[in-house]
Amino acid sequence: MEICCIGDLCADLLLPYGEVKTHLSNLKKGSVDYSEVLFQQGGTCGNTCAVLGKLGAHPHFVTDLCGDKIGRYLRDEMIQNGVDMSWSLENPDKANMVCIAVIDEDNERVIFPWLPPGSDYPKFSKENLSRIPEEAMLVFSGGMVMNNDSSSMDAVCEKAEALHKAGSTIVFDLNVRAETYGMNNARKAAYDRMIKTSDIIIGSGIEEFTAVTGALSIDEAVDRLCLLGKTVIARDGRKPVCVAQDRERTMVPTEAVFVWQTIGAGDTFNAGFLYALDRGLNPVQACRFANGIAAHMISTAGHLPVPPDAKARLERARTAG
Repeated sequence: MEICCIGDLCADLLLPYGEVKTHLSNLKKGSVDYSEVLFQQGGTCGNTCAVLGKLGAHPHFVTDLCGDKIGRYLRDEMIQNGVDMSWSLENPDKANMVCIAVIDEDNERVIFPWLPPGSDYPKFSKENLSRIPEEAMLVFSGGMVMNNDSSSMDAVCEKAEALHKAGSTIVFDLNVRAETYGMNNARKAAYDRMIKTSDIIIGSGIEEFTAVTGALSIDEAVDRLCLLGKTVIARDGRKPVCVAQDRERTMVPTEAVFVWQTIGAGDTFNAGFLYALDRGLNPVQACRFANGIAAHMISTAGHLPVPPDAKARLERARTAG
């Protein structure tokens, strides 16, 4: 089955603030070292699609493709990773946004979206979604398309509804990012519409689940979403991931690994889950595979690394039941 991702693509600028502080402290001990600022492809949906490409899924990516130098760089990076960009229309007059990630001593990060002159958040319209065929596919999107622009949010919801009517399976990552977008009435209504259309909902932490359901615990939020007929994948940091279908709940343990990096961990999980789901694994099996792919990513140097034994991991997840 074809996989289509609809969402954001941006550049990430990584500032190793904590590492620099450590180097400065070590100067007193006679140790001299330096740090580098990294510039790389990013965006929640962009990262998910890039990992799918690296896994060999050959996904289609539909984004608000910018025509500046950064936009062309990002497009070429996606293509190099095995992503089909032919369904994305280029906006020649728009500049790409940049996400600045400040990384502290504990490898945690705070992200600041920056809009250079001529840039804006990703926006969608009937026109730049027009190349997506309305047929049965595995379709993924996430909360970064819920950008407070009513016409943009409406265009994505309308396309998702048409794809679902055509037989597509819709997977939606809540990815609320209230600190960036807030949660006004229009955005909440768009979330409600997208959740109603989706078959599988992925969320991370009580903050996301409370924002969209009003529940005060993840368990209560999961129950409410399951009553709507949704399969729910509820992540909560290092705790086991809850896979909820109807009244059945399965807790899938995460893997304990040394954490090298965390940027893109959730996106890598999403990609692993979609990849496994597309290859016939059920949601619990797909979650096991996704946990392993995410664990490899956070414990390995490089940008969105995938394990060389991904196919063997997939079969182990399949046979695990």
